[in-house]
Amino acid sequence: MAREGPGRFSVDAPKKRILMSIMTRRLMLASLAACVAQPVFAQGPQQTLKIVFSYPPGGSADAVVRTVAEQLQQSLGRPVIVENKTGAGGRIGAQAVKDAPADGSTLLFAAAAQFTLQPHVLANLGYDPFTDFLPVSRIIKFDQALVVGSQVPARSIGELAAWLKANPDQAAFGSPGAGTGAHFAGLEFGRTFGIVMRHVPYRGTPAALPDLIAGRLPIYLASTAELVEHHKSGGLRILATAGGERLAMLPDIPTLKESGVNIEAPGWFAFYAASGTPKAMADRLEQEIAAAAAMPAVRTKIEALGFQATDPSSQNLTRVQRAEFDAWADAVKVAGFKPE
Repeated sequence: MAREGPGRFSVDAPKKRILMSIMTRRLMLASLAACVAQPVFAQGPQQTLKIVFSYPPGGSADAVVRTVAEQLQQSLGRPVIVENKTGAGGRIGAQAVKDAPADGSTLLFAAAAQFTLQPHVLANLGYDPFTDFLPVSRIIKFDQALVVGSQVPARSIGELAAWLKANPDQAAFGSPGAGTGAHFAGLEFGRTFGIVMRHVPYRGTPAALPDLIAGRLPIYLASTAELVEHHKSGGLRILATAGGERLAMLPDIPTLKESGVNIEAPGWFAFYAASGTPKAMADRLEQEIAAAAAMPAVRTKIEALGFQATDPSSQNLTRVQRAEFDAWADAVKVAGFKPE
């Protein structure tokens, strides 16, 4: 060091450059550490998380996803919206999420059939359920139900088959869309009893209920959750459900298997992200969705709407999707099911 004046020293040029270099490196390391410490969603708290739901608003599943979205908005500290992107049995919504940026800003709330049944029956699905999406969380499951309008005199599946044979012009049923589990179950009912059933696809249950209640549509199959309140009020009658066993909330209603129709059509809804979404982001979303679904108020609403809560882990979703995908492959092959 060189003296500049009384009691003052200056750093010579080479040492000054070394000190500046050390200080610069320290600043860079400090900045890097600060970035690492930031939340997973580094885009900022104002980036909107969009949840695409492939069916219309107003139904029970729509109510569930909106309830979860409200909780996610609080826990993530960012806006969360639900976008209903309907049509083609859910395929339009799924394709939109597949093509969205894989940055954790878009999720799909998908029905089981979109990932387990439709790949076996639709030549132009538009996505691969295993390579185009990342399983995040399955939060609800349900059974399908076969329901008739009040103008149909049948009180059982056997009576319904007899009535349709006597009134072949009434051999029509509706479902939430072509290629759904409900569509398959309706055709299997007809095949079992030797009745040619005409399928009427709707864009979700809310769109079908006016026709069913008014008598323009005799039979409809969809999620029990969408139909149970109408059954309890007497406006419609559930004749059978499509699960492996009777539902606790409908102990007097037999399953289709008990009624002679050899089919189970399990249903559920789950969250998926586009393939390529960073694992840290997917893990964070899985944790927050599971926490939201476990909240007492949310769980109570899920059950009140007629759904059953289930293991929300991505591992469970992966396992269930694969098992049901394989099971539907066999069922479709035996039945020769082909959507119109």
